[in-house]
Amino acid sequence: MTEYFIPFYTQVSAGQDHTVLLRSDGRAVAFGANDLGMCSIPRLDGGVSYTQISGAFTHTVLLRSDGRAVACGENAAGKCDIPPLDGGMSYSQVSAGFHHYNTS
Repeated sequence: MTEYFIPFYTQVSAGQDHTVLLRSDGRAVAFGANDLGMCSIPRLDGGVSYTQISGAFTHTVLLRSDGRAVACGENAAGKCDIPPLDGGMSYSQVSAGFHHYNTS
């Protein structure tokens, strides 16, 4: 008898007009309005999976198993420009918000 692994959803997050789902196999899927690219989930490198997702008003932020964070969607005010980390550091959590302001 052959056994099949059927992925299930482990996390859900919603923006204004889109929804992002994290699957148990580490893949992320998104649906809804994609006029600004918020459902255009970046492809993963081999051996890397997504571990956390966060949908916001017009963008999506995802945490990868290698500690990198990626974002897609509207980049007004740089909300998809995730800063690179110094060597040996990694991101451990993501959360996407509504408005972002650069105060520098």
